[in-house]
Amino acid sequence: MSRRSLSVDPPDLSLWPTAKGLAKLWREQWRLVTVGLVCAFFYSGLSLAIPIVIRHAIDSSIAPTNGHHKPLWPYLAAVAVLAVLRFALNFTRRYATARTGIRVEARMRELLYQAYLRYPRAFYDRHATGQVVSRATNDLYPVRYFIGWGMTQGLQSLMMIGGIAVVLFLVNVKLAAFALIAMPAVFVLAFSFARKVMPISRQVQQLKADVTEAADEAVVGIEMVQAFGREDDVQARFAQKAELVRDGVLRQARIEAAFLPGLLFLPTLSIAAVVLFGGHDVIGGTLTYGEFFLFYQLLLQLVWPLEALGWILSLAQRATASASRSFAWLQGIETVPEPTHPTSLPAGALAVRFESVRFSYGSGSEVLSGVELEIAPGEVIAVCGPTGAGKTSLLNLLPRFYDPTDGRVLVGGVDVRDVNLEELRNAVAIVTQKPILFSIPLRDNLTAARPDAPWDEVVAASEAAGVAHFAADLPDGYDTLIGERGVNLSGGQRQRVALARALVAGARVVVLDDPMSAVDTETERHLVANLRPALAGRTVLIATQRLSTVEVADRAVVLDNGVIVEAGTPTELLALGGVFWSLFGEEISAVA
Repeated sequence: MSRRSLSVDPPDLSLWPTAKGLAKLWREQWRLVTVGLVCAFFYSGLSLAIPIVIRHAIDSSIAPTNGHHKPLWPYLAAVAVLAVLRFALNFTRRYATARTGIRVEARMRELLYQAYLRYPRAFYDRHATGQVVSRATNDLYPVRYFIGWGMTQGLQSLMMIGGIAVVLFLVNVKLAAFALIAMPAVFVLAFSFARKVMPISRQVQQLKADVTEAADEAVVGIEMVQAFGREDDVQARFAQKAELVRDGVLRQARIEAAFLPGLLFLPTLSIAAVVLFGGHDVIGGTLTYGEFFLFYQLLLQLVWPLEALGWILSLAQRATASASRSFAWLQGIETVPEPTHPTSLPAGALAVRFESVRFSYGSGSEVLSGVELEIAPGEVIAVCGPTGAGKTSLLNLLPRFYDPTDGRVLVGGVDVRDVNLEELRNAVAIVTQKPILFSIPLRDNLTAARPDAPWDEVVAASEAAGVAHFAADLPDGYDTLIGERGVNLSGGQRQRVALARALVAGARVVVLDDPMSAVDTETERHLVANLRPALAGRTVLIATQRLSTVEVADRAVVLDNGVIVEAGTPTELLALGGVFWSLFGEEISAVA
């Protein structure tokens, strides 16, 4: 049975980072979008109908041109009914568009998180955690606000502007021309505003990510910050980045302050033109009081749609900038490639072979240079070498955290690049030098890779890895909640939990990267005595700097500058007096 699932659908890379992608996500919510647009359409119609009804009430009941006063109450009843309907439509529109924005934001976050789960380790080597987190949090709110409010409001504003213009021209062409003479200037001002605010919006989003990164680094490294008395330096660095955000937001605000009042001022010129020329026509008898009221009222209603256009264009620029930042990585980063026609691993114990393997991180110098190594099924081999020799890099090729730049890595005689990634990582378990534990109970950490593992196997693995020794002393035993990253356990305890977790996983290949570096000597001896029986039948690679751990292995190989320079049993390597002796000779002399 599979011990975990990697069946995450790949994100739709065609969506990003364009406005076209935002529109596509908007259309995915077509039912809610349809409800919102229909409500916006009828809301706009009712907003026009109410002043038209009042116009007829004035001309028929309050100041009739023929002197015959019609009853006023039917008009008042019609206005009341229309107002109630408009309220209901406005409520429904707002609710539908809010749900649209929330769903789109959730979908975007899901796409981005799917991408994060599929990115290779090289991606996380190059990008700070704060930047990664910011693009999945800070950068999504402007998009939600624009899609949930801005797009529908923008279309409603255009409906209102178009509808008002049509009504005004139907009533009085000359006065409508005077009333709308400022409209071209409004559109020019709105688009000029949007063009100026776009680059600043992009910059502000990046600066906000820098603040998140600075905060994340301080929280993650709080022990070092406090231990070395760096609080003031860290605070100053954070304050500097926060001030840059403040300055960027203030520049944004200055542009808004310069442009948005103009969007409010220009329509008032239209109102002034209506009062001047419309009042003259009323006095001359060519315009009724009701028509004058209709012009005045519709122009008042025109102020907000025109002002809203500026805001909506600003929101559109911010949303596009945010979406571009959040999903630009989707266009430029390849996920771990899956084979088109995967090959299954054979049953039973698996051999491991490195054939002429070369590897480098990006454009850097080679870390591994033509490594040749073969490990028999069920064999335990120790990989030794000085710091920086390439031990961890070699081990990380097995579960395909990275792929070699040249050569092949074979598991069970199959190139790991030809194996389905889920099957490969089910077959290969890894324990890192600094293991990560989840903020869940201890028992769930132990079974994280294989939730259905029988409890007796979990207990056996815990005893072999030394977890049982300290689990009994925890407040709730195996049900004790482990804090974030295992903060309430010591470094050695975290390593033992990770080792037990790898044993519980039932993988046929176990990769141990310096698994006991944080364990004291006495505990290490106990673990070594129990580890070999627990690893029986599994192919094991152990990177280590400790002789007692090497003694678990059947063979040892020594890496130096990315090349295997020595290989053999620990006894044979010590007799050579070479690199292996330089690593462990003093330890042997001290014991002797």
